[in-house]
Amino acid sequence: MQDFRGKCAVITGGSGLLGHAMAEAFAKLGMNIVIADIGEEAMARTVATVEALGCEALAIRTDVSNPAEMDALADAAYARFQQVNLLCLNAGRTILKPLLQLTRDDWDAVLSVQFGGVLNGVLSFLPRLVAQGGERHIVITSSMSGVGRADLRPLNAPYVTAKFAAVGLAEVMAPVVKTEGIGLSVLCPGMTVADPDACRGVEWPMASAAYYEGNILSATQVAEEVVRGIREGRLHIFPHRKGRLEVIKRHMDLMEAFDQAERTSPPLE
Repeated sequence: MQDFRGKCAVITGGSGLLGHAMAEAFAKLGMNIVIADIGEEAMARTVATVEALGCEALAIRTDVSNPAEMDALADAAYARFQQVNLLCLNAGRTILKPLLQLTRDDWDAVLSVQFGGVLNGVLSFLPRLVAQGGERHIVITSSMSGVGRADLRPLNAPYVTAKFAAVGLAEVMAPVVKTEGIGLSVLCPGMTVADPDACRGVEWPMASAAYYEGNILSATQVAEEVVRGIREGRLHIFPHRKGRLEVIKRHMDLMEAFDQAERTSPPLE
């Protein structure tokens, strides 16, 4: 997608830190925005930001874990703007607990939003996007937690599980939707905060944060990278450059597992 002006973006989790920043970035390019979230006051602030930039905004209270509410979101977006050109499946939730303390309800609460919300969005919007034609792009928000070292995130097991699943779904979908003229990106940010300067030297609860010392980004910076990634048609959008290091280490560990098999086991034909 190259031409954003006059088009429509739907953003789930649209009033959160990153969702708000994406709404602002897209509105600066002339897009009308549909904001889906569960916090009405926060949605109102995002609506005000979009409208102050001269674009139209529509806020729809949406529980992304509920398929019927996602269908209603799609209905509302098409009723208002007659098209959806950019779908950002961005809503998220996390529960930080040691693995052995997690309950079934904890797992359900995170997975139903972090992955269920993505899947519900795909099922509600994709048939309409295919039928619509024109420039269309989907952005699925995952995380460096979905491509990096899971072992460094022991307090975040449901989140990591969902983010790996989101990457897998995006990689499966991308070549399929490409045949329909639809672009797809999976966004994998690292440490993203409101004010990076205020976070220098902070001790974070998980070792994964060490990879991002000196590379903590604001939500605005990440949103700007999303725009570049869409324009360039990237499948993977990696705003945090230091994330390369943990991905390399993860794949080194995988290669070592192959080496171990070859050293200790006979070839299997």
